[in-house]
Amino acid sequence: MRDGSIISYPLMRVILFAGVMACSSLAMGQTANAASGGAAVTILRSLSATQEESLDFGRILPAAQDGIVTVRPDGGTDCSAAMLCLGKGKPALFRLTGSDSSLFVSIDPAVAMMGPDAASLMVTLLPSGPVATASRAGASYAVGGQMIVTAGTPPGSYAGQYNISFEYQ
Repeated sequence: MRDGSIISYPLMRVILFAGVMACSSLAMGQTANAASGGAAVTILRSLSATQEESLDFGRILPAAQDGIVTVRPDGGTDCSAAMLCLGKGKPALFRLTGSDSSLFVSIDPAVAMMGPDAASLMVTLLPSGPVATASRAGASYAVGGQMIVTAGTPPGSYAGQYNISFEYQ
């Protein structure tokens, strides 16, 4: 050092620069963090829906005025006083086999049953609910229905089909 002035040495600059870089690397290294994550999956059994029973309103004798017949999903049958219901109606029963899990149910709201000479009866479907349950042994799901039988409904057998689907939630 001469006259109080600082002499700059290239080697000193390199060391000072290396020191600054090391400090900045340490600061950057402290802001980065490593972590681990987990993963999981549940494999479901194939779902099978089999109809075991069809919706059956039984035999009906109309009266002079319109009447309503209801077959509930629980198996109960109601017949208005305007007509005579002979025998007991039965709801449709489906067997749902698969994983023990909840299912979303989608069903047509109504079905037209066709009879003799193009006569028809409209049936409002009454499903057990919007959700069903499947099981390995097979769980039951019921569908009832309600219809109006007019005094002029032609006698004979009526039949129809509806769409129902079950999906894992």
